[in-house]
Amino acid sequence: MNSKLFSSKLETPMRNPRIVAWEITRRCELKCQHCRGAARDCDYAGEFSTKECFKTIDALATFSKPMIILTGGEPLMRDDIFDVARYATEQGCRVVFATCGHLLTPEIAAKLKDSGVMAVSISLDAATAEAHNAFRGVEDAYEKTLAGIELLKGAGIPFQINTTVSKLNVDELPQILEKAIELGTATMDFFFLVPTGRGSEIADLALNPADRDHALEWIAGKAKSSPIHVKTTCAPQYMKFVDSKLEIGNSELETSQLGTRNSPRETPFRGCMGGRGFVFISHTGILQTCGFLDLPCGDLRTANFDFGKLYNESEVFENMRTLNPFAGCPARAYARTGDYMEAE
Repeated sequence: MNSKLFSSKLETPMRNPRIVAWEITRRCELKCQHCRGAARDCDYAGEFSTKECFKTIDALATFSKPMIILTGGEPLMRDDIFDVARYATEQGCRVVFATCGHLLTPEIAAKLKDSGVMAVSISLDAATAEAHNAFRGVEDAYEKTLAGIELLKGAGIPFQINTTVSKLNVDELPQILEKAIELGTATMDFFFLVPTGRGSEIADLALNPADRDHALEWIAGKAKSSPIHVKTTCAPQYMKFVDSKLEIGNSELETSQLGTRNSPRETPFRGCMGGRGFVFISHTGILQTCGFLDLPCGDLRTANFDFGKLYNESEVFENMRTLNPFAGCPARAYARTGDYMEAE
């Protein structure tokens, strides 16, 4: 690693992953404008069987026992999802869940709790039902999202609210944060639009650098004063606006209840965490640095589920570990230039 790329005050990136986002299925009933996987409500060839899911969990637990984010698509569209979550919990991994919330019922929420799911993330992308529904592509998405949140609260499951930041809603961020606090979220995570998958069709809605920095400066201010944990994803530039003493996470789902925030003695790593403690597993078992950078970094099936070997020896992961942390988002750089090592 080229040490000149890192300030002496920065934490050395972790070699072993502490967070794994696992696209357990790509199937989803929504038609979200920004969807990185352009997910549809259909069967996808090559998705893992339950047995293969267990093999993946064994590999992760043996290597580093990371926090596993079960995501999609919509993970609740898998019949075995509770078995998978329970098995991961039994192997010593912390399990969290990303869902649109539309399939939640009191019974399903209770099953999530019983299977060891420690927290759930759910998306709210606008201050009004009309705007949220239009972005998610379903007429009653807003109402179902709020109903899902109430079911999580009833089951005693901490939840995080995610918002995809774009030109559509950047002026509404204060209202969205206010709504999140009102709903009782533990964490508010502002995801900055990455134009991949279906999101490539709305690339013009991504913020320009000046508007992005203005939004990040506002978020950093709220992170200091808000009664909840406020963070960003896919915005490495955020750390320019953050007090070095403020604890900031870099994962898709980090809540104080899970004990995954950095300890007071650690300085948060300032840059993309892909390959530096975070890894994404696709619905067919392909490793990637994140879900937005669609570059294969190894195939679990062909590697006989040797996760550690793939994670440590992937050329893309190795390159990411030398990336200038102030270069921005590699996925946006790749979408713009075809080179993930370029500056965003």
